[in-house]
Amino acid sequence: MTAERVELEAPLDAPFRGVIRLVVAGIAEQAAFGYEALDDLQLAVERLLAEAGGEGRVQVSFELLGNGVRVRVGPLRAARIEALLDEQVGETGTLTLRRILSTVVDCYVVEDVGDGEVDVELEKLGPPRP
Repeated sequence: MTAERVELEAPLDAPFRGVIRLVVAGIAEQAAFGYEALDDLQLAVERLLAEAGGEGRVQVSFELLGNGVRVRVGPLRAARIEALLDEQVGETGTLTLRRILSTVVDCYVVEDVGDGEVDVELEKLGPPRP
């Protein structure tokens, strides 16, 4: 089965995060995710967008895999995202970006795309698609 791909570009302004949230929900439905997996994927994408700030534009791509979804978010400011991911996990209950991503997605990778920017790739696995 070949991977299916959906791409969108949107402003980082807060009002457009709702649009991206709806797209995440639609992709999760296509991946046959249950509510919990859908919620995890939305939380990961929303937190990345919130941490990116409200200026500029972002590209979000979704790739439907045989058993999950791969999401790529970027370009994001490298220094900011890398600093947030380097934060040590503090007290129990501290919701750092690193802790959230480590908890709600199966893996994440930060890729340097030049000019002080990075893309973050998230992978959330679910049931095999029919």
